[in-house]
Amino acid sequence: MSPDADRPSTDYTRRAVLSRTSAALATSLSALTAGCLSGLPPLGSDQRYGRLRAPAVEPPSYRRWLPALSSVAQVPQVPGGYHFTVLTDAAGRSDAPELIALRRAHVKAATDYFGVGFAAYDRIITTMFGTVLEADFDPQTVTETLPQTRYAHDGTYRDYDVFAREDVPRRVAVGDGTLVWTSAYHHDAPALEALVDAGAGERPRFHEASRPFDRLTTAAGGPPYLGVNAQLQDPTGRAALLADSFRFGEDAAYQLVQYRYRDDPPTAQQLEDALRTDDFRFADPARAFDVAVDGRLATVEARVPYRDDGAEPVDYPQVTWGVDVDADADTVTFRHEGGDAVPAHRLFFDVGRPAAPGRIDKRPIWQGVETVDTGSTATVDLSDLEDPTDVSLVYATSDVAFHVLFGVELWGDRDG
Repeated sequence: MSPDADRPSTDYTRRAVLSRTSAALATSLSALTAGCLSGLPPLGSDQRYGRLRAPAVEPPSYRRWLPALSSVAQVPQVPGGYHFTVLTDAAGRSDAPELIALRRAHVKAATDYFGVGFAAYDRIITTMFGTVLEADFDPQTVTETLPQTRYAHDGTYRDYDVFAREDVPRRVAVGDGTLVWTSAYHHDAPALEALVDAGAGERPRFHEASRPFDRLTTAAGGPPYLGVNAQLQDPTGRAALLADSFRFGEDAAYQLVQYRYRDDPPTAQQLEDALRTDDFRFADPARAFDVAVDGRLATVEARVPYRDDGAEPVDYPQVTWGVDVDADADTVTFRHEGGDAVPAHRLFFDVGRPAAPGRIDKRPIWQGVETVDTGSTATVDLSDLEDPTDVSLVYATSDVAFHVLFGVELWGDRDG
């Protein structure tokens, strides 16, 4: 059961299902809620088509942080190929569609706490290589917060102070108004230096190396939320790059799904017909659609009313979680090292086992306390379980709804 710190992770099955991070979520907002919406039929006859006018957005300035694949060494094969998401502070509005609130909650839970409150971030770019967090903050606040956890100073890179930790390998570079963070658990191919170099203009960027990607992201612009995936199929079955985004208008939000084809684009009618039966999930209650094809770029716009139910949007905690694996005692200990206080009754643990592949069980972990806060620990005893492969910390919002916050593969993982 001892972790192997030298073994890079190549398990994208259970890990992808549990963490629900970049590869699974950059595909689109719809992938995020596949489980929640699986009982719904395709939109079908409820769809109404006509001309919509989504508001304009800023240019795609986030692209400065996206290194070209050819500029990064030893990039593994990952589901969906190159992918990323962009989330701005504008996405935090209280009446945003539920899909936006849920996406924001996922990004929050998948980010360590660095002494900067989540609401303070102006923009968060989550890629297969790591996460870039932009905000107006005092770097000293971060450099004083990190040593209170198991992050330790690990030198400098360019104009950044770098901190690292080894339990589940993570690194963070602290710069002026920017944090660049990589995690062996949350990112498919951690590459801190590649992100910093791209941001500084010292490494080729993906949109500079890929004409189709350049065209797609230029069309998508810089909306409050954007998810891009380079290897997908559209509803007609054609290979395409996909951009799924949200824009906010005066009286409604607009979801735009854009496809960039390398060749053989569909007609607008073919795409409209396919959307009537395709299981791609637009935000509920979107029913008004506009389909347009311009050369190799197809755009589907949907008008989505703002939420007016007064309910609090879904939210998950932002916490730096630590973990210790004791091979001799067959135990795993989770630590809350900083961030949001969490109600203890919402926290559970799940153990992966060959005898039950893909099965997710919620077992109580913090018992006898009401709140889990900085300094709290809980130990999981694995001695009665046969061949456990990983242990995950689970946050439950109801009896049937949950999100996996953090985990450790018992054979280890490594940050690149």
